[in-house]
Amino acid sequence: MAKAKRQNIREIITKRFIAFFIVVILLFVVLVFNLYKIVFINGDTLRNDVFNTYIKERSVDATRGNIYSDDGSLLATSLPKYRLGLDPSVYNRNATSEQKFKEHIDELANALADFFQDHTAEEYKNKIVSAKKNGKNYLLLNNRLLDFQERKKVAKFPLFNLGEATKTGIVFDKVNVRYAPFGQMAYRTVGYLKDKVAVGVEGSFNAELKGTPGKGLFEKMDKNTWRPVEGGEESVPKPGLDIYTTLDINIQDIVESALMKAMTTYEGDYGVVIVMESATGEIKAISNLSKNANSPTGYSESFNYAIREARDPGSVFKLPSMMAMLEEADLPLDMPVSTGNGKYHHYNGTMSDSHPMGTISVAQVIESSSNVGTMVLMKKVFASKPAKFYDYLKKYHLIESLHFQIQPNPRPNFPVPAKWDAFQLLWSSVGYSTQYSPLQMISFYNAIANNGYWVQPIIVSKATRADEVVIDYRASQIRDQAPLCSPKTLEKIQSMLEGVVTKGTANNIKGTSYGIAGKTGTAQRIINGRYIPGKYYTSFIGYFPVKKPKYTILVSIDNPQGHAEATYARQVTAPVFREISDNIYLRDMKLHRKLAGTLPDSLNKASLSHTVHPMDQSILYSNFGLPKVEEDGSWLQFKMDKQMVQNTPLSFPAKTVPNVVGMNLRDAIFTLENRGLKVKANGLGTVVSQSVPAGSPTRKNLLLQIQLQ
Repeated sequence: MAKAKRQNIREIITKRFIAFFIVVILLFVVLVFNLYKIVFINGDTLRNDVFNTYIKERSVDATRGNIYSDDGSLLATSLPKYRLGLDPSVYNRNATSEQKFKEHIDELANALADFFQDHTAEEYKNKIVSAKKNGKNYLLLNNRLLDFQERKKVAKFPLFNLGEATKTGIVFDKVNVRYAPFGQMAYRTVGYLKDKVAVGVEGSFNAELKGTPGKGLFEKMDKNTWRPVEGGEESVPKPGLDIYTTLDINIQDIVESALMKAMTTYEGDYGVVIVMESATGEIKAISNLSKNANSPTGYSESFNYAIREARDPGSVFKLPSMMAMLEEADLPLDMPVSTGNGKYHHYNGTMSDSHPMGTISVAQVIESSSNVGTMVLMKKVFASKPAKFYDYLKKYHLIESLHFQIQPNPRPNFPVPAKWDAFQLLWSSVGYSTQYSPLQMISFYNAIANNGYWVQPIIVSKATRADEVVIDYRASQIRDQAPLCSPKTLEKIQSMLEGVVTKGTANNIKGTSYGIAGKTGTAQRIINGRYIPGKYYTSFIGYFPVKKPKYTILVSIDNPQGHAEATYARQVTAPVFREISDNIYLRDMKLHRKLAGTLPDSLNKASLSHTVHPMDQSILYSNFGLPKVEEDGSWLQFKMDKQMVQNTPLSFPAKTVPNVVGMNLRDAIFTLENRGLKVKANGLGTVVSQSVPAGSPTRKNLLLQIQLQ
């Protein structure tokens, strides 16, 4: 009985074992089948899924092209920056790596904490040790971007300095960052690409600047970090083209300083200055300032009003109206024009002059900026043929878009004659019921400065790769083959613009040695479709020197306030023009004439010491009877005690800061800027001190301040 029971238990155990074995075999078969399915049937798909999750072919951005000023100074460039990462897995490879890690981890943590100043050494150590323990092959140590010098410093930290990067674990992830060497200079015009917003040269020339991206394999290290890996088909990115603008950094600096001073004085809503080279149409400076409560100065460049803002131009538009009338009717400048009591009534509208002028001449209509006089003449010349006036404006490039290089730039808002109401002809002739950008208006005035020939404004001259000019934008610049008007009309127009400054609405800026011609403009602002008394848009457009114009300048300030006299362009924008033209004249040696005249008798008994420019030597040593010296182009230290004269030749060693103490402003600027230095001057007279000592090493665009008295 017992024997049968034991046999029965053995059979049960055997059956259970066989059943368990069969289950194990079945599980093994299933496992093998699934493994086969994973490897051979679904392997490619799964491998691709994993590969695409952690290793991807990604675009490699090309190095973005640089943006330069007209003299080759960098306005925008791409600089490499680096994020600091670590591959902790290298310290798990062997006993030597483990030992190095233990010996130097505390030193490394202390160095990181001291350098970044955001976590304690203990926190950095725990972060690294934890990543090493978990077998991570990448750890972002800090998200701050390092420059090249900082990268070199970090590479010398303990543990990082013990061998090649592959052995020390240090990882530098390169990031190209756009950098503007001159800071906020021409900020909105040079532009930027940020948050999907593209503005200025950066935006309009993005296709040329960005280059052709390459491609390569990258391994995903964490949420936002990818590291290049070997293998796969790769292509090298092609760098972008370099863009050369027509901007002159010295003129740009003058413009921005003058406009900022005016804006803080008159508290305008926004202000614009454009400087154009008359013969070429090249924009040499452009500045836009608008109110910004978050800016330390209260103003910043947040919108390119010069190009994109269209407003009633006001009285500056009287000039194209006058040009059209002179061409059509050949009006004599001395012809009388009755303006009565200074009010012009037309149906339900009334246009007024600033004050009654009575009977004035055609020339005085422009010189005194008479609204009534302009309307009287317009009715006389074009009332029966308004479409003819429109045709003249079209010829003057005041109907169509400029197709300027920086986009977008609006088309002028000037209705076609078929849509004109009873007021349009007369009101538009004095700058109302139309909208023009500042750039559009200065382009017309520039044609007057350029002997009547209109040239399309440009701000980018060429695109290059190394020394090769890939695109010459000057070649496609539009230039009229015929002048806007006859020589007779041009002479009259230029005479009236000169009269505006010598005896008209801008006579407060007369008296320069070079001469200014231009036109003031003061227009009531439109708010919610209505013209508001006491709210004005002021402007002054002109050119200099008056005889052989080189520069055309527009200054406009919207809604000037803060002073009782801040109403008309005469008080607000014309003085800004004068400040800018004076400073440009001081810096542009080609505009200067040689000194002329005689020394006063009082100098015969005076003691003088002056550094003399080579251009002026012939006057001192010939015209004034002083001892003759050899004119070899060298600077001289001229000293005179009573009638005893001593001349000491001066030399300025190469690549050093010259000594300009004793020079006048013109000579000091000429000397310093020829060394590639930027100059900021204070005071009047001769230089008494300079911020960087003479003999110091020079570097391009070094800012040097000089004090005159």
